[in-house]
Amino acid sequence: MSRPVSFRRAGEQLAHLASVAGPRVSVQIVPPGRVRSGLLAGFTIATLEVAHLETAVRGLTTSNREDVAAAAKVFDAIRVEALPLHMSTDLLKRVMEERWT
Repeated sequence: MSRPVSFRRAGEQLAHLASVAGPRVSVQIVPPGRVRSGLLAGFTIATLEVAHLETAVRGLTTSNREDVAAAAKVFDAIRVEALPLHMSTDLLKRVMEERWT
């Protein structure tokens, strides 16, 4: 994929994130250098009882209480460092305007 195509797709993805952000979908940006751990792999906390953890090889869905609690703790640490919703969406819109308009 060419660089212009990849940039256009990135712009489309940013526009989509900005459009879905709101009361039911929280989009929060973590500024560079703020969080050291927890951003190395994706994870989802489906409920307080189930988490899905991504690894370099595969995903793992677990209901192990310790694993879910550890994922929730990492998530909380990331959210503390993230920009609030309104600042994150403002940043998304500003980046879209600066790079893709």
